[in-house]
Amino acid sequence: FLHLPVQKWLQDPNLAMICVVFPIAWASLGSGCIIYLAALKGIPDELYEAADIDGASFFQKVRYIVFAYLKPLLVINAVGATIYGFKSTDAVLAMTGGGPNGATQVVGYEIWQRSFLFLEFGRGTAMAWILGVLLLSFTAYQLKILNKVEFRTANR
Repeated sequence: FLHLPVQKWLQDPNLAMICVVFPIAWASLGSGCIIYLAALKGIPDELYEAADIDGASFFQKVRYIVFAYLKPLLVINAVGATIYGFKSTDAVLAMTGGGPNGATQVVGYEIWQRSFLFLEFGRGTAMAWILGVLLLSFTAYQLKILNKVEFRTANR
């Protein structure tokens, strides 16, 4: 109808990873938005009023009030997103199978290939253990950051 050329999104090495990541991000967007909206509602209005009196700009309010209050939530979501990102094997397997030309080859898919396609169980297990230790180390570092944060409930 529009006489557009055929798009081969998943066959283009430059676009394939974007086409794999976009549905994963879109699927997890809703719950994250609800959590962030609830956290934004918990920021006291008095802080914004005090910033207005002090002459703070919009960007200063975002930096010093919003980001300061949302820092624990941002850290928690960063840990979850990182761990979820390494679990993207199913999307890669379903959409591209690691191709084209290895453009969507991710660590989890490589572990799956080594273990179940090439039957190199020792190498696949070792790769999985290394990945697990890296993720645990990253999570422990993020929890160390969160240990310094004071959590409060909203008084609304």
